[in-house]
Amino acid sequence: MPVKKLGIVVLLIVLSCQVKAQQRSADIGLFVGGGTPLTDFTRTKITESLNFDFGIFYRHNYNSRISLRFNAIYGTMNQTGTFNNQEMKFSKKVFNFDALVEINYLDFIIGVPKMKFSPFVYTGIGLSTYPDIDGNTIVTPSIPLGIGAKYAFNKRIAIGAEASLHKLMNDGLDNLDNPYTNNGLIKVSDIAHNNDWLSYFGLTLTYKFFWGSVPCPIYETIN
Repeated sequence: MPVKKLGIVVLLIVLSCQVKAQQRSADIGLFVGGGTPLTDFTRTKITESLNFDFGIFYRHNYNSRISLRFNAIYGTMNQTGTFNNQEMKFSKKVFNFDALVEINYLDFIIGVPKMKFSPFVYTGIGLSTYPDIDGNTIVTPSIPLGIGAKYAFNKRIAIGAEASLHKLMNDGLDNLDNPYTNNGLIKVSDIAHNNDWLSYFGLTLTYKFFWGSVPCPIYETIN
């Protein structure tokens, strides 16, 4: 085979492998960890404000760097602390649903040996629900921000660790809304004076259930 034709064949093979390496795939996973609220309370008792939370997620991987991810996290958010030198506390069931863009710092594809570890960041939009002081359900937008790292054990399984903050667009989580001017408990939220956040940290277990195509062995070898 002439050298020119051989070069074209090799180039086509490499390009084909590059396309397959950037294939779309899909994962499902579990999140287990802790959470704590950040509110107007001061001198918070951390040991009484940590909570167990769990969740599930779906991740659609467009390529080795960018994914679209959907989270659902449920758990109790309780906090004990002081405000204006008064002992205060609350305990509420909180549900979060997030639509996220996840960006890997390194190339990462579960099942490709040379792409088995990467730190990542994510952000997006979310909805959070919890009861207000009267027991009525509040549904509020939120802005999630998260960081983490993940490691693939084999062609299907990966583990990870992550932490996130969720900025709530409603100030009713701690039953205090703009307390410095409204002097305490009120029923209506004011976005302009919102100080309520949710924080989560924990471990994830991921299972890849769909490959867009079979990984290219040549790509795995040359990388």
